[in-house]
Amino acid sequence: MRHLLAVDIGGTKTLFQLSSEQGNVILEQSYVSQDFSSFDLVLCEFLNQQQIKDYRIDSACFAVAGPVFGRDANVTNLPWQLNADNLAGKFDIGHVHLCNDFAAVAYGISSLADDEVITLQQGEVDENAPRAVIGAGTGLGQALLFPEADGWRVVATEGGHADFAPTDPMQILLLEHLIERFGHVSYERIVSGPGLVTIYEFLRAYEQHDENPDLRQAMIDGDPAAVISQFALENNDALALESLDLFIEIYGAQAGNLALTVLPMAGLYIAGGIAAKNYQRFMQGPFIDAFIAKGKMTTLVEKIPVRLILQPKVGLMGARLLAQKITV
Repeated sequence: MRHLLAVDIGGTKTLFQLSSEQGNVILEQSYVSQDFSSFDLVLCEFLNQQQIKDYRIDSACFAVAGPVFGRDANVTNLPWQLNADNLAGKFDIGHVHLCNDFAAVAYGISSLADDEVITLQQGEVDENAPRAVIGAGTGLGQALLFPEADGWRVVATEGGHADFAPTDPMQILLLEHLIERFGHVSYERIVSGPGLVTIYEFLRAYEQHDENPDLRQAMIDGDPAAVISQFALENNDALALESLDLFIEIYGAQAGNLALTVLPMAGLYIAGGIAAKNYQRFMQGPFIDAFIAKGKMTTLVEKIPVRLILQPKVGLMGARLLAQKITV
């Protein structure tokens, strides 16, 4: 029996799945990425577990949150460097494939069930046109899909690092604030988990809000971005809700920029944990308003189907498909 290893490597967590070629999951496990100084160490820890240490892996796909150049890859928000040939030799893996994490998400779209996707804008679907995917997590990923006779050709991008373009006076002030702090300000600097925290801190200082002490303590004790979202949606905290809505508005604007770039009439897909966990606010809030606010092109982007992916493992699903593909 042949065995496949799929790994979704992110700046916050790294998710492993060992499965048979027939699709039976043998072991799936998540690790905190920052607990390891290199990918080799976390891979070694996973493979050395008692229940799988005697398995030989025939094919592996490592989906990396960062640029991939041939057989080499770097994780953007971690000091991890990967070389496919070194990993194959060191861990006795038959074939190792490296891809960008949002290329894996793009491949995983075809495996999604109907109830794992919700519609934000119906649009006018043309399956012969391109697709695009964008998603905020630790960073901001983007990928393009072009239709071919036997499926989709996926092109990874680093479009999340494009320059942030403010669209109103408040966003201009945010940009000026971030230029002073960071110099270059990309969309990823704002449309990401750390970016949501940055927006919150900016609004708290600029508007001189009275901060909820319970919220501040929860940010200290846990994941600050998740806490802001929780207090916005569950506690109706004014500052948290304003922060989340500004985040969603800028997210929608950049999704609209991507839509204008590729015209994905087969669908623009929103991935990443932040959107999935806050999907109700994405449906009710300013996302689509910002997405379609493109001046002369508003009528055009109103025709683009927009879908939000609820399945958090879509990248792992895509990585497994690629691992399976390279065994054939």
